[in-house]
Amino acid sequence: MTTEQLTQKVIEIEAHNAKCDAEHERYEIMFKEIQEDIRMTKNLAEDVHIMAINMQNLQKTQEDMSKKVDALTSKEFVEYKENKKAIKSQIISIIIGSVGTLVLGFIGWLFIQFITKGGL
Repeated sequence: MTTEQLTQKVIEIEAHNAKCDAEHERYEIMFKEIQEDIRMTKNLAEDVHIMAINMQNLQKTQEDMSKKVDALTSKEFVEYKENKKAIKSQIISIIIGSVGTLVLGFIGWLFIQFITKGGL
């Protein structure tokens, strides 16, 4: 090869080398961006995992509270029914006691009337 051909070949190689260097820098920048995106995605995945755990804890807490509210509600309802029965039985006892007292009082009055008048 002649000197001119060698010079031409060196120029071509230098041009190709410059082009490869520019492309290499572009790939390096892109690689760094991809690494940053991967890091951000990992952080996001960790945050989503933490949020999922918190949601499970919240759901469990809500279920526990719902059970407690149901228990309190049913307990109050049972107490209401028992109180209603007790009040009913007290009212019935008062009415029966009043009627019994009235009947005994009437019988006592008749007896007193019978004794004071000396018979029939």
